[in-house]
Amino acid sequence: MLSFELIGHRGYPSRYPENTLLGFEQAIDAGARYIEADVQLSADAIPFVFHDRDLTRLCAVQGTIHQLRAEQLLRCSPHAPEAFASRYKGIPMLRLDQLVKLLQRQPQVTLFLELKRGMLQTLAPALAVATVIELIEPVRSQIVLISFSIKLLACAQQQGWQRLAPVLTRWNQLGHRSVQALTPEWLFLDQQQIPQGVNYTAANPKLAIYEVSDINIAQALSERGVHWIETDSIGEMLTLKRCLLS
Repeated sequence: MLSFELIGHRGYPSRYPENTLLGFEQAIDAGARYIEADVQLSADAIPFVFHDRDLTRLCAVQGTIHQLRAEQLLRCSPHAPEAFASRYKGIPMLRLDQLVKLLQRQPQVTLFLELKRGMLQTLAPALAVATVIELIEPVRSQIVLISFSIKLLACAQQQGWQRLAPVLTRWNQLGHRSVQALTPEWLFLDQQQIPQGVNYTAANPKLAIYEVSDINIAQALSERGVHWIETDSIGEMLTLKRCLLS
């Protein structure tokens, strides 16, 4: 029996540019109840939904997100030319407050929001986290903060944010004291880091694996105790899951 939930990794990047309002809207329209996004800060400390530190891959311009002010970033288009050529050229960069408004219109959706370590290029950890929390407070119940940075998650915990999920780089980090101190609701891990023949048997924290766009791999992971799967192809994976359940 299939027993897993699917998370739209950066929206729906197999079909639409990642971390854009269009991508998130299309993921939700396809049936996604869980989405994942990245947050970084501009030079003037405005939170933007963007993954890379460098602007080249997604916007085809030179520079880093932390070097440019918000007004300059809003003139950049994250149209992902390597994936889509010029099809989405002109699509605007997404501010975090705009994503919050989408969540307010879609109360059934949970967002896993990754605090990127690059935020520390702009502000000290506590202030960077506070800047993000101030914006997402209206949808607190819908957001799980995730990060590779234990320091950023610890700052969020100290500021009263309870829904936390560290992104681990190795399987053996599951039991680390710093991870356990967060009392995480989820753990995120690259699928390549799960040891062969090892199952995940804990009920909590829940384990989410990224990035999987093959329904057979998702099914096999589910049989090993992984019930949260992050995917670039959210629409197709949801369709295949429904077909397998019918």
